[in-house]
Amino acid sequence: MAHLIEIMNYTLLLIFGTIASVSFAGYEKTTKNRKVIAILVLVILGLQLISYYFAGLLVTARLYPLITHLPSVVFIVRYLKKPLPIAIVSVLTAYLCCQPPNWLGLVMQAFFDSTVAFSIGYSIGLLIMLYLIKRYIASPVNQVMSYSRSALYNFGSFPLIYYLFDYSTTIYTEFLYSGAKIVVEFFPSVISMFYIVFIIVYSNEMQKRNKLELNNAMLEAQSERAKKEIYALQQVQNQTAIYRHDMRHHLSLLLGFLENGEEEAAIDYIRRAQVDIDGIVPVRYCENNMINLILSAFVVKANQRGVSFSIDAVLPDTLPFSDTELCTLLSNALENAVEAAAKKTGCGQNDCSGSDQDDCSGCAEGEGTGNVHLNCKIHKGNLLILIENTYAGMVQIKNGLPQTKREGHGFGTKSIVMLVDRYKGYYSFSSSDGLFTLKIVLPMQ
Repeated sequence: MAHLIEIMNYTLLLIFGTIASVSFAGYEKTTKNRKVIAILVLVILGLQLISYYFAGLLVTARLYPLITHLPSVVFIVRYLKKPLPIAIVSVLTAYLCCQPPNWLGLVMQAFFDSTVAFSIGYSIGLLIMLYLIKRYIASPVNQVMSYSRSALYNFGSFPLIYYLFDYSTTIYTEFLYSGAKIVVEFFPSVISMFYIVFIIVYSNEMQKRNKLELNNAMLEAQSERAKKEIYALQQVQNQTAIYRHDMRHHLSLLLGFLENGEEEAAIDYIRRAQVDIDGIVPVRYCENNMINLILSAFVVKANQRGVSFSIDAVLPDTLPFSDTELCTLLSNALENAVEAAAKKTGCGQNDCSGSDQDDCSGCAEGEGTGNVHLNCKIHKGNLLILIENTYAGMVQIKNGLPQTKREGHGFGTKSIVMLVDRYKGYYSFSSSDGLFTLKIVLPMQ
């Protein structure tokens, strides 16, 4: 009876370890996969029986990593298509989860003073632990292992240490049962060190997560701002269409002035109409309508700040980027350029605090002419953007990005960088001899 219970307990342990390993690694719960996992259990059981028959129990226990754990790792990598580190950590974590059932068996043995009670308690513990793994533990473990390579290694370090410690002190030697103080103190020390390392790693991960959430919030804010700017630009376009529609009325009025001999009135009306048209009609810089609207808006801003803005744009009517992305990219870059260039002539009517390029030193006194130049075109399947502007004061570039000392500023530059990184493009910020240069390369595929 005791021998039969021990065999059942051994088989249940094999099933537990296999299911726990593949659950931690993550797999699709289909009938086919369940059948394949059952075949894996039978194959491993066959290897164990062959080893037991020819080599005995002691040798089989020592070969357990080769005839049980290694096939599980190979199965997870080859069949489930998981990376090797995830497969190894999954098997090691499943091995670690065998310890709580062992404690339940020891409690049962102490209470009933019977080795049979140990086997029964151990089997009950395995079933309970397997239920907890399937229901609550497997998914979080898989998420942690898939989060990042550093998280995987840190998470897997403790099961690995336990695995090596258990085999080296109980299977290959009996050092653990010798009562040596160094062995008794080893694992509590490991747990303490692991806890300290965990706190450090967890803190770093939380900081990265908070930074990512901040960047996401920043991008959302920039996207909302871009949508508002696009709406305003579209309103200008609508006004242009209305003005074009009303042109016949203007021509009729002018014809009336001329027929009545009121030439001065006609000239005055033409001048006033020209001012109105210049204020609302976007200039056509390229074939792309959205780019024209954005550039027209910033030409007006530059003129208001006394900044000379030259544009050389050769772009098709359609681009593989959304309107909000184009608006975010160009608006942030041009806003910084115009604000920085305006400091060459003095801050003028607006506050210069929006610029990410310098600390505004000397901006109260005009130092010369503010210039901005934009060149954008398509070359070898890439969107190339070059923006150059003059500036006053000093520009500090750290880690490839211009720095600002103003709290709450600098988001425009970060938005540009994040958008370029999203498309796996290239950006470059540089300054030399009073000229700031931004280069952007965006792959169009």
